[in-house]
Amino acid sequence: MALARGAWDKVSYPQEHAQLVKVVTALQQQRFIVPLSFANIYETSKINDPVRRENMARTQVTISRGRVFRGRRRILGETLEAYLTNKFAIKRAPPEEYWFLSDIWFEATANYSSGAFGFALSDRVLDHMRSDPARALFDYLTASDEHVRLESVRRFSAGSADLVARIEARRAIVASEPLALRKRAYGAQLMIDELDFILATGRKLGLDWNGVRDIGASLVRSIPVDVPILATERELAVRLEDQARPIAENDLRDMSAFATVLPLADIVIGEKTFVNLARQARLGKTYGTRLLTSIDEL
Repeated sequence: MALARGAWDKVSYPQEHAQLVKVVTALQQQRFIVPLSFANIYETSKINDPVRRENMARTQVTISRGRVFRGRRRILGETLEAYLTNKFAIKRAPPEEYWFLSDIWFEATANYSSGAFGFALSDRVLDHMRSDPARALFDYLTASDEHVRLESVRRFSAGSADLVARIEARRAIVASEPLALRKRAYGAQLMIDELDFILATGRKLGLDWNGVRDIGASLVRSIPVDVPILATERELAVRLEDQARPIAENDLRDMSAFATVLPLADIVIGEKTFVNLARQARLGKTYGTRLLTSIDEL
């Protein structure tokens, strides 16, 4: 947001403009890679003012060059496989260096494969998007059908409202319990939510897993603690519940972004609330990630 202000009006926002120049210079020198998360893309997509949305989109694609962090499911799958192959001494080829990044903007939600989204894209279209990922993302954010954009935002907000209601209900039940117990309970909920995927991942690696008993009690307890994306979500969620305020839709997006990105990034610049929660959980130390609240700190 600050850098977009610097791009929009360097007279009114000279400090933000100076920051933008420094960031762009560093990118040209290949000192940074600055991928976007789904939360970044959605926050821009939901802006109703087309001029402001275009300015934000231009800043985002300039800095990210259209690269995105892959969605939660792909990152969970890759890191869970790595964890299980290590536990069971299963041979597995290592992934490429930046396996968690994509040049196709919609893979910030889910990996694309023929039929994965209910439709197929031609190789020609995919090659065109990969040849200029920044342009593809910019076009999506600024030139999409307005009715589709509004309906997408409405559906996301409706789904978020349902999730917030469930979280608040759970929050009321466990409010008086100590942190350690709430962490164990949230870890158990994560295992329940992801059980089918965990079992399928085990079978993919050759493990004879058909039910939770096949996984074993020890591994059931350790997966939510040791697999980074699950561990980060657990640590942030139980601390978010301690906040003396209602949970909002923005909290869900921020938590999703932090849980996905923090274990993989060298530096995360975020809102004070979630940076502070991550610091309380010592997640920066755990994953070797610098946690900052302002571009000024970079």
